[in-house]
Amino acid sequence: MHSAKKKILGTLACVSALTGVAAYTSVSHSQRSVVQAASNYAPARSYGVDVSSFQSTNLGPHAQAGAQFAIVKVSEGTSYRNPNAAGQIASAKQHNMMPMSYHFATFGNNVAAAQAEARYAISSAQAFGLPKGSYIVCDWETGDGNVVTGSKDANTNAIMAFMNTIKSAGYQPMVYSGAYLLRNNIDTTTLLRSYPNSLWVASYATTGRIDTPDFNYFPSMDGIAIWQFTDNWRGLYVDGNISLLPLSYNTSSSQAPAGNTNTSKPSNNTTASKPATKPAQPAVSEGSMGQTSNSGSKVATVKYPGNIALWKSPNGHVTGRYLPTGSRWAVSGKAQVNGEWWYNLGGQQWIPGKYCYVTGFSSIPVISANTSSSNSGETKFTGIGRVNYVPGYGINLWYGYGSNAHFSGRRLPHGSRWKVFKKVTVNGHTWYNLGGNQWLDGKYLIME
Repeated sequence: MHSAKKKILGTLACVSALTGVAAYTSVSHSQRSVVQAASNYAPARSYGVDVSSFQSTNLGPHAQAGAQFAIVKVSEGTSYRNPNAAGQIASAKQHNMMPMSYHFATFGNNVAAAQAEARYAISSAQAFGLPKGSYIVCDWETGDGNVVTGSKDANTNAIMAFMNTIKSAGYQPMVYSGAYLLRNNIDTTTLLRSYPNSLWVASYATTGRIDTPDFNYFPSMDGIAIWQFTDNWRGLYVDGNISLLPLSYNTSSSQAPAGNTNTSKPSNNTTASKPATKPAQPAVSEGSMGQTSNSGSKVATVKYPGNIALWKSPNGHVTGRYLPTGSRWAVSGKAQVNGEWWYNLGGQQWIPGKYCYVTGFSSIPVISANTSSSNSGETKFTGIGRVNYVPGYGINLWYGYGSNAHFSGRRLPHGSRWKVFKKVTVNGHTWYNLGGNQWLDGKYLIME
């Protein structure tokens, strides 16, 4: 999300790395019309936008592009309110978009501060005309002093305190963050026990414009209600989201009953094309997605509730072929990339282990994972670079570069200046290092 304050980021904190990044071809949206949806309901697979003071009060262009809900920033901490929030909520209603809201958290893992910020978010939402019973989201990420490096239990307790306060006021609580923080810094199991399907996750397949989400890059997590898949949806320079579940208010709750946290997993109805490798014949025992067993033959069984992409290399490029759920494949090798196992089905055919159940794991040889990319190597480079993007907006700061880049959760404002320490060229494209493992896409940086 965009920060409410148009200020230079004093410190870069890249701790919100996201899951796999790969090439993506955007889909044009040639026919745009206002979606006639009820302003208190958005069905599953609806598009939505989240807006702050960086966007105007007119959400008509977003509705015309197909957005059926709008998540409006109402507040931050206990002293800031979005000056455009009232107009944005009113415009959402006017254009038949379901209005929701979010609050940028600065409480870290402080329970008392979380409760105070929740009360401020509630009063702000009420002042701006958010309907009672709608959603108030806790935006818990790096930035503006929010400390995310505390213990997972302490972080979770504070977020729960915020959500409980929201619930007691008659609104539906949710929590937003990047996939990395949700996996590593928050105990989402605890959150989902009280608030099933209450996660709004950010995870981008690639930089730049994305019009429609590619579910091959969907972060495999339970309890996701909304997926933020781009920060430039349909060329509008606004965050794009898709709902995995129906969203509604003026009902007892639109969140699914406890014990049904898997309902947010997406389906993929793309017709599958089988690779050259023949399916393995030995029978395999039942297992869950992402699990392995040392017994049995070297076999991978697709457990994803849909089709999974076949890749030319781990985190590299997809082949355009898909493997259907339940299909079984002989495995010839394995490789660990960014902490995740990938399995080779022969030649340039790879599948991500998190979507499979694999037997004979210990007997699968470790092989080289050729990413098929040209890398000049990191070299020292000293200078000052100025961000050249779009006035009033910021560009993504990445953890890593090239096909292995992960969104850090931070954006650097247009016109801001940064010291550069290194550079690297990947497949003819230059990336600049801003310290540590923080990298910027060179096409958005002008060296002074």
